[in-house]
Amino acid sequence: MKKILVVDDNIDTMSNIEELLEIHNYNVATASNGKTALDKIKSYNPDCVILDMKLPIMDGWTVMDKLKTEIDNGLIIIVITAFGQVSSAVRAIKKGAFDFIEKPFNNEVLLISVTRGLSNQKIKKELFDLKQSLLKIDDGEEIFGKSSETKNLIKQIKSVSGTDISILIEGETGSGKEIVADFIQRTSQRKNKQYIKVDCGAIPESLIESELFGFEKGAFTGAHQKKPGKFQTADGGTLFLDEIGNLPLSQQRRLLRVVEYKTITPLGSKNEIKINTRLICASNENLFKLVSEGKFREDLFYRLSEYTISVSPLRKRLDDIPHLAKTFFKEGRDELNSNLEGFSDAAIQKLTKYEWPGNVRQLRNIVRRAMLAAKIKIKPEDINLPIAIASDINDIFMDSSIEVFLDKFSNIKEALSSISDKFEKQLL
Repeated sequence: MKKILVVDDNIDTMSNIEELLEIHNYNVATASNGKTALDKIKSYNPDCVILDMKLPIMDGWTVMDKLKTEIDNGLIIIVITAFGQVSSAVRAIKKGAFDFIEKPFNNEVLLISVTRGLSNQKIKKELFDLKQSLLKIDDGEEIFGKSSETKNLIKQIKSVSGTDISILIEGETGSGKEIVADFIQRTSQRKNKQYIKVDCGAIPESLIESELFGFEKGAFTGAHQKKPGKFQTADGGTLFLDEIGNLPLSQQRRLLRVVEYKTITPLGSKNEIKINTRLICASNENLFKLVSEGKFREDLFYRLSEYTISVSPLRKRLDDIPHLAKTFFKEGRDELNSNLEGFSDAAIQKLTKYEWPGNVRQLRNIVRRAMLAAKIKIKPEDINLPIAIASDINDIFMDSSIEVFLDKFSNIKEALSSISDKFEKQLL
């Protein structure tokens, strides 16, 4: 219930306004002079003040000045006065009043003014909250979390996001490489320009050249009209090439020329087009290793990796899990129209003890699945975690050493049979 303070030395007027507002479900307090009004505001904390200008002890102008400068600049103040002059109205609005109403006034006019004022206050609060959330997003922690690994990641991003150098993002599948790329673009000088994403592993080899560099009409069968490529579309902005390690060697040579000379030549054309596109690449494979295996051009690798950012797998930043889980929960609650309250402490503990082979992407899916299973709050039994396959045969043993394990059996054959059974159960 919204709270309104009515300040007027005319007892009849004050009582009439109080009764009118209470009928319309407002919580109302009153004060008959300026000093009492200021004292009451501090304890009552109203959403709106209806203020008469002619008051004993302290006039309305002084009260309004103190409200705006010392208490709450955003407080909705509706001025009412029997001395309605244009100059007074202008003065009141300049000092921060929301509205100016002359006595005697129509009840509907006052109610409409109060409704508009409170709606305006709500919108301002929502805008303020939005700005605060955007500040958090700009800080990075709202997206990634607060672990030491993540803080180091954010620090790296901030050091290069404002530049135009090429960035290579490396990390396991599902670790959040695309989220990092999005954050770099959002905090870069090109944030208001085109941002184009290309998954190099999802485009057939025969179409990669035309997709990236475009083509002229008649360049090949089916080319009925000219089409710009991704580089040209992103001109002035940012191009994100995901899974760059999947780019065929034949196209790596062309990409190298684009990166070196900042020009492209569409298929079927002899004219070079100058471009100004910032390049961000990502790979779930170690490109340096691919270079040593002859699967990726060394010169292109060094061109693309002017700055390299490594995204740690989720198992190495477990401190981020509670934050990420709650973020995915909030996202899922909006999409699934869910009334769930959140996670129990035991559920969060269960999430932080898992290895997360599928990284952030897997965590998001698990949270959404748990939301469908939960009733009021997500509990441990609502979280269905796949059993991780043992990476080391020693993980299968019940005891810490092979010697202790073998002592449990009469011969090697029996021990091997037991190991096989245990591994088979995990595998299944």
